[in-house]
Amino acid sequence: MNAFVPIAACLAAAGAMVTLVLGSEETEEFKPIIEAELPRDFPEPIDVGEIAVKQYPEYRMARTPMRSGSAFWTLFRHIKRNDIAMTAPVELGYRTAEGESPRESSMAFLYGDPELGAAGDQNGVEVIDVPAMSVVSLGMRGGRDASRIAEARDRLQAWLDEHADAYAADGELRVLAYNSPFVPRDRRYFEVQIPIREI
Repeated sequence: MNAFVPIAACLAAAGAMVTLVLGSEETEEFKPIIEAELPRDFPEPIDVGEIAVKQYPEYRMARTPMRSGSAFWTLFRHIKRNDIAMTAPVELGYRTAEGESPRESSMAFLYGDPELGAAGDQNGVEVIDVPAMSVVSLGMRGGRDASRIAEARDRLQAWLDEHADAYAADGELRVLAYNSPFVPRDRRYFEVQIPIREI
């Protein structure tokens, strides 16, 4: 499937999700544009402004470090060479040193099925099997500049502080970006997430 040709409808992705809604500044109805299929059994996107606990199944991804705009093309060549269909979302890893704005550190394309291909290093791309996980996620739209990611991180951290009797952070901040540059900026959808574990 072409990476940036919108499909007619999002697949009904299975996956448990517990929704915990906070007050949202977004009042208009917003439907994300899903341009490619979700990986197998991935949960559907949440509403903009919503915070939810989501469960993700085990999945396989091809990841490369962020290097001055070359990450996308490195990954695109990888999936073309291996005949792997593009999926949505793209996963962006972040470094989050205390007191600093989050910085993108890696980009990953997710395989549609964890049985496709094989794990290992391939020409500057690391193919990784990611274990099933839980995350706390915030739905967002628009641009992904550092200040907005930092604001989202702080909201998620505040949520974790409020639910410290039940959950703790269990991994690095990440962003799941659902749209290509061909989608107008104000229509782009993404989720900012922190992996968590139950206490």
